[in-house]
Amino acid sequence: MRKRILLAMLMIAAIVLSASCSLIVKDATVDAQTVIIEVAGKSITKAEVQSATQNTLSYQQYMYSMYGLSYDPTNAATISAAQDSAIEALIQAAVINKKITEGGFDVFTEEELAAIEESAKTTYQQNADYIQSLDFADTQLTGEELEQAVAQALTAYGYQDVDSLIASEKYTASQEKLKASVVQDVTVTAEELQTAYDENVASAKSSYESSLAQYGTDVSYGYTIYYHPAGYRYVKNILRKFSDEDTTAISDLTSQVSAKQTAIADNAASLAELAEDASADTAEQAADRAALTAAAATLEAELAELNTALADAKAKAVAALTPTVEEIVGKLAEGEDFDKLMADYGEDTGMQSEPAMTTGYLVCQGSTQWVSEFTEASMALAKIGDVSAPFETQYGIHIVKYVSDLAEGAVPLAQVEETLTQELLSSKQDTRYQETLTQWVDTAEAKVYLDRMAV
Repeated sequence: MRKRILLAMLMIAAIVLSASCSLIVKDATVDAQTVIIEVAGKSITKAEVQSATQNTLSYQQYMYSMYGLSYDPTNAATISAAQDSAIEALIQAAVINKKITEGGFDVFTEEELAAIEESAKTTYQQNADYIQSLDFADTQLTGEELEQAVAQALTAYGYQDVDSLIASEKYTASQEKLKASVVQDVTVTAEELQTAYDENVASAKSSYESSLAQYGTDVSYGYTIYYHPAGYRYVKNILRKFSDEDTTAISDLTSQVSAKQTAIADNAASLAELAEDASADTAEQAADRAALTAAAATLEAELAELNTALADAKAKAVAALTPTVEEIVGKLAEGEDFDKLMADYGEDTGMQSEPAMTTGYLVCQGSTQWVSEFTEASMALAKIGDVSAPFETQYGIHIVKYVSDLAEGAVPLAQVEETLTQELLSSKQDTRYQETLTQWVDTAEAKVYLDRMAV
């Protein structure tokens, strides 16, 4: 009997102890301070790792959304990868901070501090002005009340205050000083410059052979040009623009025509879904067929009316410009200088600024930079000096002159040397700094207690 009682008591005790263990709750504050990383004399806690991981996930989700891609921040593999990235970044930051302190790169002169503070205040004010225009355009607040309200809004949107901006700029400046000390002896040799130049010339030539229009796009975006392909010409343009009223009328009617064409296509698709043999239609199908057929006739009639109205609007716009255009044509026939007429009559703002005012526009066969009518008229001119007859585009009436050809060949090294040298130097400096940082991190021998993240 006593043995049974003892066994029962032991079982009860075991159950109680087991239950007691399940009731033990880890203190969240203590858990957050659990050390996960030890490196460069710094202990990095679970809270810091979790925060960095969440920041990484949020940033990646934002970047994916910018490209219209899906991103699941709750996926276990995604979280694990983000955590690994966060841990790596925290280790690098700790190592960098130690190097900054050891090198005294976080010490600034009075002039440097003044510049940093001025920059931070300027940034804060720009942010404040933006938020004020966004959220307080119609406010009745003024003075300090408005400043406080804007400051609160800035905080709510996640913008930094002046002190935080100063701290950020100090840190950035410290990193720049550290990097400068690492890369101060990095240079670009003449051989490296020549090799890069030759490679860029060959690459550009190959690219433009595949897509001639790409050259014009690269020029328009201000990219460094290493090769001029054959097939381009320069043309100058005298444009007489349609009035704002006529432009609006044409644009509105064009949109209506497009919408009506879409409605006709949709109606036709609905008709096509019905059986070919109308004799087999149910009562409901017959009613649908009759309604769709009637709608098709109505839509076509409406489209015809819109097209007539659009043609009339274009004719009205052209008629308003015709006297002036005829005057220009007459002066050209009398031998008056095209550039002078362009200055006196031209309304193309692109022709009123350099370099286009002097050189003209770059055009090639199949160019996508210009409306098709402009490209076709420009490329139809047989020889340099030829002037087109007046022609219409959506902007108005144009007269173009073929002024020169783009000379084919590589751009001389001297013209791109400064830009290319800076690009190569920047690339070599980045490589040197990254290699040095990798060595610092390896030497630091960080200890990572990853198992503690799951506890």
